[in-house]
Amino acid sequence: MAALAQKKMKAVRWEGKTLSVSVEDIDIPKIEDPLDAIVRLTSSAICGSDLHVYRGRMFNDHPFTLGHENIGIVEHVGPDVTTIKKGDRVVVTCLEDKPGSNGETIAEGVIGISDKVDLPEFIGREGGQAEFIHVPFADDNLFKVPPGKDLELDYLLLADIFPTAWFALECAGQVIGDTVVVFGAGPVGLLCAYSALLRGATRVYSVDNVPSRLAKAASIGAIPINFDFGPADLQILKLEPNGVDRSCDCCGCECVDEYGNNIENLILNQAVNVTRVGGGIGVIGVYLTHDLGGATAPLKQGILPFPFGQFFLKSLSLKSGVVQIRLYQNLLLKLIESGKARPSFVFEKEYKIEDAPTAYQEFNEHKVTKAVFRFGEH
Repeated sequence: MAALAQKKMKAVRWEGKTLSVSVEDIDIPKIEDPLDAIVRLTSSAICGSDLHVYRGRMFNDHPFTLGHENIGIVEHVGPDVTTIKKGDRVVVTCLEDKPGSNGETIAEGVIGISDKVDLPEFIGREGGQAEFIHVPFADDNLFKVPPGKDLELDYLLLADIFPTAWFALECAGQVIGDTVVVFGAGPVGLLCAYSALLRGATRVYSVDNVPSRLAKAASIGAIPINFDFGPADLQILKLEPNGVDRSCDCCGCECVDEYGNNIENLILNQAVNVTRVGGGIGVIGVYLTHDLGGATAPLKQGILPFPFGQFFLKSLSLKSGVVQIRLYQNLLLKLIESGKARPSFVFEKEYKIEDAPTAYQEFNEHKVTKAVFRFGEH
């Protein structure tokens, strides 16, 4: 574990080479503005969005420190920070806000991602797969959680994917009693299925082709659908002849068919087909305006064929986008504190930061459902 006095820390760095990350010694960040904070990290997870960069699908500046799912202890605060103090246990929210002139906050940056082509209006901030992280506008971007070491990995998921999973269902319009299909059983898809059940779904279908993911989906009460055995929408329609009430895309543009072919619009088309008349579709899987892996010029621009005629005639609704993390953190914190939610079930393996290349490789190859770096005392 680095000490601030040593001035150097270990960090997971993206150097611009596909399927590769490195661990480097870099400078420990310092307070740069009176509203800043420095957080000593205790845990940092790898997100599916990190894999978009790792696979060379998404642009990212380099060299650059990855990681936007972070929790730790406040080490230093600037003199104008009012709600956070040294020693507080905090989650670093993955989207950076700044105070607006009207008293509301304005989205300004992204932690751990620096995509100037898809997100030109956002500042890319160095991430938290490191021993310390610099956080601007600390009052707006640090979320306090209870002190101590309990429920560390549950609270960590408040940084991004638990709120994102919940938001997918909000986008789809889920209400109590609905039937739901979740496309993708990676970490965010599993948490979407889990959240759907918490919110009162009667049946939840979890679509993937990785047996370990589908087994985990079944363990939380979802119905696993393996698309290796045929298109997921057709399998589900045999069980739900009128279609499901809500569909959620928790995969995005890297989705594949049963033959392993990347067909960017596959889930969107299947969601339209499997959702009942008047139902809703929520999309939180990543789609890009500059898809570096797109096979054609339109696909590289995120322009996808879409069955709008069927969508229109079925009176469907569709909502997508990036979640406002802070909107859901307090609600989900209460579910964790009450014992109603334990989202950390998605984690399967802990790593030291020195083992980052192995962690990324194993996560990318679906050998673990979700990976997390642990730093010293937590």
